[in-house]
Amino acid sequence: MPTPSDRPTTSELRRDPILRRWVIIAPEHASELAPRRIAADAAAPGQCPFCPGQEAMNPIEVARVGDGAGWAVRVTPDRHPLLRIEGELGRRAVGMFDYMNAVGAHELVIDTPDHACGWADFTPAHMACLLGVYRDRSRDLRRDPRFRHILVLMNRGAAWSRFSHAHSHVVATPFAMKRVEDEMAGAREYYRRKERCAFCDQLAEERHAGTRVVAEQPGFVALAPFASEHAYEVWVLPSAHAADFGRSEDDALAPLGTLLVDVVGRLRRVLDDVPYSVVLHTGPLDQPDSVDFHWHWEIVPLLGHELGIEWATGIYSNPVPPEAAADALRRAGTGPAR
Repeated sequence: MPTPSDRPTTSELRRDPILRRWVIIAPEHASELAPRRIAADAAAPGQCPFCPGQEAMNPIEVARVGDGAGWAVRVTPDRHPLLRIEGELGRRAVGMFDYMNAVGAHELVIDTPDHACGWADFTPAHMACLLGVYRDRSRDLRRDPRFRHILVLMNRGAAWSRFSHAHSHVVATPFAMKRVEDEMAGAREYYRRKERCAFCDQLAEERHAGTRVVAEQPGFVALAPFASEHAYEVWVLPSAHAADFGRSEDDALAPLGTLLVDVVGRLRRVLDDVPYSVVLHTGPLDQPDSVDFHWHWEIVPLLGHELGIEWATGIYSNPVPPEAAADALRRAGTGPAR
């Protein structure tokens, strides 16, 4: 009986048990990767609107950690929000089509006062502080009955980011976002058939095999998913079942922060400081005790490998087997990222 290879050298198809879609693992195409380093920002420290002393260039704060000029993290409404908090949803139909007003919340988080400091440079304590801000914003926004889901997103050096100063977004929507909705549907179907959480089963399988585990901290695991859509994609999950990041306890933030700093540092060492995105997938606000969903962070380097087939079919092609990615990241160690 054929078995999956630990590190394939030829293309193979892998099925994601949660998203229920196939991915092409295509190591023959590894030479097509063309990583680019994070570009320097035209805005110098002190001129950047996110730097200390430039607070008046931003909307009125929603929250902050620290007092006066000594702040550690600031939260404001986004200057160009995708969704606005004012107004009613106004659900309506025009013929067969559904409409509602673009109501939601779009907050900008200034992750650090240091203009040149990215997540890989953070101390674990500062990352834990930032995670606490995300959790507390989630707890605050869920009080609004119009909102069903909350997303946290950070882009580091992405082409669409105007400023390199580390910042992130907290977005609340009146619906479940498509990717998370797909994950929830797959996890729900898995639980219906097996009466077990698909994420918990995946964690148990990966920790037993070991080949795709990148690193661990007490209560948390970082792994390269079996059917990774993207080269060097890493997920960070709590090892115990939890559907709602907003319910995270204070004592969980330190090991989670340590692991996130560790992982992005490994990615910088292995890929030479390429741009990357980080997103939090957490369960819907009205299902905090869901038995079939498991919150997690997804970290995706932006390597520019996407081909027309992804857009045309939704089938992703990944030239770096997750076993090879995990091995490279494990060997990168936990020393200084630069």
